[in-house]
Amino acid sequence: MAFRPIWPCITYSMAQKNYDPTFSEVLLQIVYWQGTCPTDDINLTQAAGTIWTDIVKNPSQSDSTFNVNLNFPNPLPMTGCVGLYYGGGPLLQGKTTISANLDLNYRKASSNPNTVVNVGGGEYCFGQDWGCQNATAIDGEAFAVPVTLLAGHLLEIYGNISDSSFDGTSNYGPVPTGKSWGAVNDFYLLPRGCGIFTENLNSQGFPNPAPLSTLHSWLPQDALHLASVPLADRITAGGTGKVALQGQVQNIFSVPVKVNAGDCMLTIFGRTGNGATDNETQVLGLMAP
Repeated sequence: MAFRPIWPCITYSMAQKNYDPTFSEVLLQIVYWQGTCPTDDINLTQAAGTIWTDIVKNPSQSDSTFNVNLNFPNPLPMTGCVGLYYGGGPLLQGKTTISANLDLNYRKASSNPNTVVNVGGGEYCFGQDWGCQNATAIDGEAFAVPVTLLAGHLLEIYGNISDSSFDGTSNYGPVPTGKSWGAVNDFYLLPRGCGIFTENLNSQGFPNPAPLSTLHSWLPQDALHLASVPLADRITAGGTGKVALQGQVQNIFSVPVKVNAGDCMLTIFGRTGNGATDNETQVLGLMAP
């Protein structure tokens, strides 16, 4: 489909059916290419730009759906050709089917200087000492992902979060138990750089775990808290904590947030309760000059 820069409304539904009681995950992306649509770019190597990204997890034998309805008051840098990319499936074993339907309403813009930027998504495991980009088996520990930004004005942050238990098999850590478990998802803008959060990265560029209270103590006094997306599962008596906690993120700033070159976007991943979970954030930022 051919487009010019647009103010869009994006609506879609995704269905993920697990035929086996094993953990699976699916990634969806709305991408664009400047110029004509490529014949085949399944690996998104031909300079594809990303407009939206969405991760959905399912730890059980069930049907899982996730609906997205987004209205963008500021134009996105979408030109040429737009496409919906999705893929994934069982992480180790099993069978999954994936389906998605996309509706896109838009109007043309005469010009559009805005850009989409990465603001620090990632995938971190709790309750086991392996997997994801990094992992911790110590309750109360968390991760803080820093990203250095270029100068501009932050118009909004948007995307989705999928924080899921595993499937209870010996392939992963245990399913959460007790009365509840949940996840901490916080986004901050730090002036003058990432500081100690950069120093806490390992040799692969991923953050080392630290107590959540320690990460909060490292925040400078003038840190700007942009968004908080707590997720929680209350486990009923006789029930199970085997569930995915998922939520859409769209925080539009009525007054664009000024960003100086070298300022830091920080995403904090945490987990409450016990058990093993896979916490993933796919969030982007829309920046103006």
